[in-house]
Amino acid sequence: MPARNTQRFLILADGQFDPMTSKTANCCIRYMPERIVGVFDRAHAGMTVQQVLGFGGALPVVGDFERGLGLGATAVLIGIAPMGGRLPAEWRGWLRTALERGLEIWSGLHTFIGDDPELGALARERGVRIFDARKPPANLPVADGLAAEVDAYVVHTVGSYCNVGKMTAQVELRNVLIERGHRTRFVATGQTGIFIEGWGIA
Repeated sequence: MPARNTQRFLILADGQFDPMTSKTANCCIRYMPERIVGVFDRAHAGMTVQQVLGFGGALPVVGDFERGLGLGATAVLIGIAPMGGRLPAEWRGWLRTALERGLEIWSGLHTFIGDDPELGALARERGVRIFDARKPPANLPVADGLAAEVDAYVVHTVGSYCNVGKMTAQVELRNVLIERGHRTRFVATGQTGIFIEGWGIA
């Protein structure tokens, strides 16, 4: 995993950037705004993130991918989690452009972009990293209950749908506990949490 504070992201959420659909984009904007340079979404081009989401301030929404890359991005972050987790076909060209420019790709899709024959080969050729957050680390052991031996108070959030706010509840709770002087960690088990925290296993 790259160091948490090294990348500045252009978020790719074309046609799906709104308060309900683009949950990865929205949470990254909310919890690491200093690392976001803008959002690429042709449907809301010319607006600010604040105007689209109701938070996020003056971060620009751009309708030209090249312009978005020119905002100071060092990586492109895929800001949606579509049904089935597959890469929208039209987005391949944009990711190809980013890799050719030397930008990293950060993805939480179920389809691993690093395993894509074309995009993976291009990344290796350019010496650019593709970070597939859902890809498990090599030699990951089978769970054996060691967490039960950790001397900590554990709060586990569950939900019947992928977009009900489990991670948001955890991050907000963590932030309040830290403000009150408690030593607290959020253990990320989803792609968005991993992007925000800089570690975890999806």
